[in-house]
Amino acid sequence: MNMFLAKQFGRVRQLHTIISQETIKPSSPTPHHLKTHNLSLLDQFAPSLLLPKLYFYKDYNKGNTNTLKKSLPNCLTQYYPFAGRLEPPSALFVDCNDEGVEFIEALNDNRTDDFIINRFQDHEAIDQLLPNEKTGLNSLLKVQVNYLADGGAALAVSVSHKVADGYTAAMFINHWATVTRGQSPTQNPNFNFSRNTETLEIPEVVNKLTNKGNVISKRFMFSNSKLKELKDKVITMGSTPSNPTRVELLTCLLFKCVTRAVETHSGDIKPSNLAHCVNMRKKIIETCPENAAGNVMAMLAAKIASGSSEMNLHEVIVELQKGKVKLGELRNEIETSEQFLKTMKVLGDEESRNFISSSLCRFPFYGVDFGWGNPVKVMTRYPDVDDNGVLMLDAPNGDGIEALVHLKKDVMPVFEKDEELLEYVQG
Repeated sequence: MNMFLAKQFGRVRQLHTIISQETIKPSSPTPHHLKTHNLSLLDQFAPSLLLPKLYFYKDYNKGNTNTLKKSLPNCLTQYYPFAGRLEPPSALFVDCNDEGVEFIEALNDNRTDDFIINRFQDHEAIDQLLPNEKTGLNSLLKVQVNYLADGGAALAVSVSHKVADGYTAAMFINHWATVTRGQSPTQNPNFNFSRNTETLEIPEVVNKLTNKGNVISKRFMFSNSKLKELKDKVITMGSTPSNPTRVELLTCLLFKCVTRAVETHSGDIKPSNLAHCVNMRKKIIETCPENAAGNVMAMLAAKIASGSSEMNLHEVIVELQKGKVKLGELRNEIETSEQFLKTMKVLGDEESRNFISSSLCRFPFYGVDFGWGNPVKVMTRYPDVDDNGVLMLDAPNGDGIEALVHLKKDVMPVFEKDEELLEYVQG
């Protein structure tokens, strides 16, 4: 298929070739007293999968891959668990054995704008840019540099959720970029803030990672002006929630629209759980410094018994805010873990539907300069799970939020036509 026909069908070419693959090790050995990194209670809740971040740069031809390779070993001495191994995946500690991380180089016969114009909806093309989880080294960190046809590049950084949440991933990538530019990072990660060595019986729902091919993810853009319209509408509904944020507004709108799409498709009305992930670094102040690395997050679950036709948007926001207030009352890791466990049990109720919301907004993903300027686009990928959900990221220009919505394939067409959704989504 030539490029003209490919564009006509909304697809990009998929000629992709791996040209090199090597292992990058830390520049100095991990000290003996750090060789065993015990997973915290919150790490234990994290599923054993890689969470990729994908950065598109237009002027990479001015850069040098060797610079990336030379700076990475220095970063791995600070992020030493990333260069270790978690074997088996159910293990409760990382063997910080300095075996290193996987570094891949690939040629891709597409231009940077091909991906951006197509709004990343071609999943096969995007997945080629990401390190393959099923092949190669059993690394906790994998990097893939994709050289694009126009001299740009797509840099993929995939970190295991067992050792990093979204904030930790952002910390690492910014750390690496700073070192690559020849500068000194302002702070180093703290992997030892948690001294708790307890273990928990993790509910089966945490390990529900099977994607049977019946789910799909699509991106939808919501500008700040549209989110302001949504906020004004919520305020006119009567008893208003306390100054809802953009993320709260969008989370509850998508929850309502997804619930309606599922009910329309299935004809089945049942209670729905709105689960929302929250960064706890500024909340459990007693034990958690801001540079705490690993998983420092909690999850709340607001149970909504009514169907979508009876669902009042501002009431859903109130329930979400109530849950966040309760999270703010948690004082330490143990209390946060106990609350997380309660939420997981709620999500394991087969009589309810789950919608899981996570936001990476305000995290420092844009502005990551390896010496080639800022990325023109940053994206991530929704994990391979069967639950409905959304993952939110700031728009490239800061004007709004890009929502990666994850649904069953036969539900997505119904969701995309939702009239309330279309009032606010950017065309």
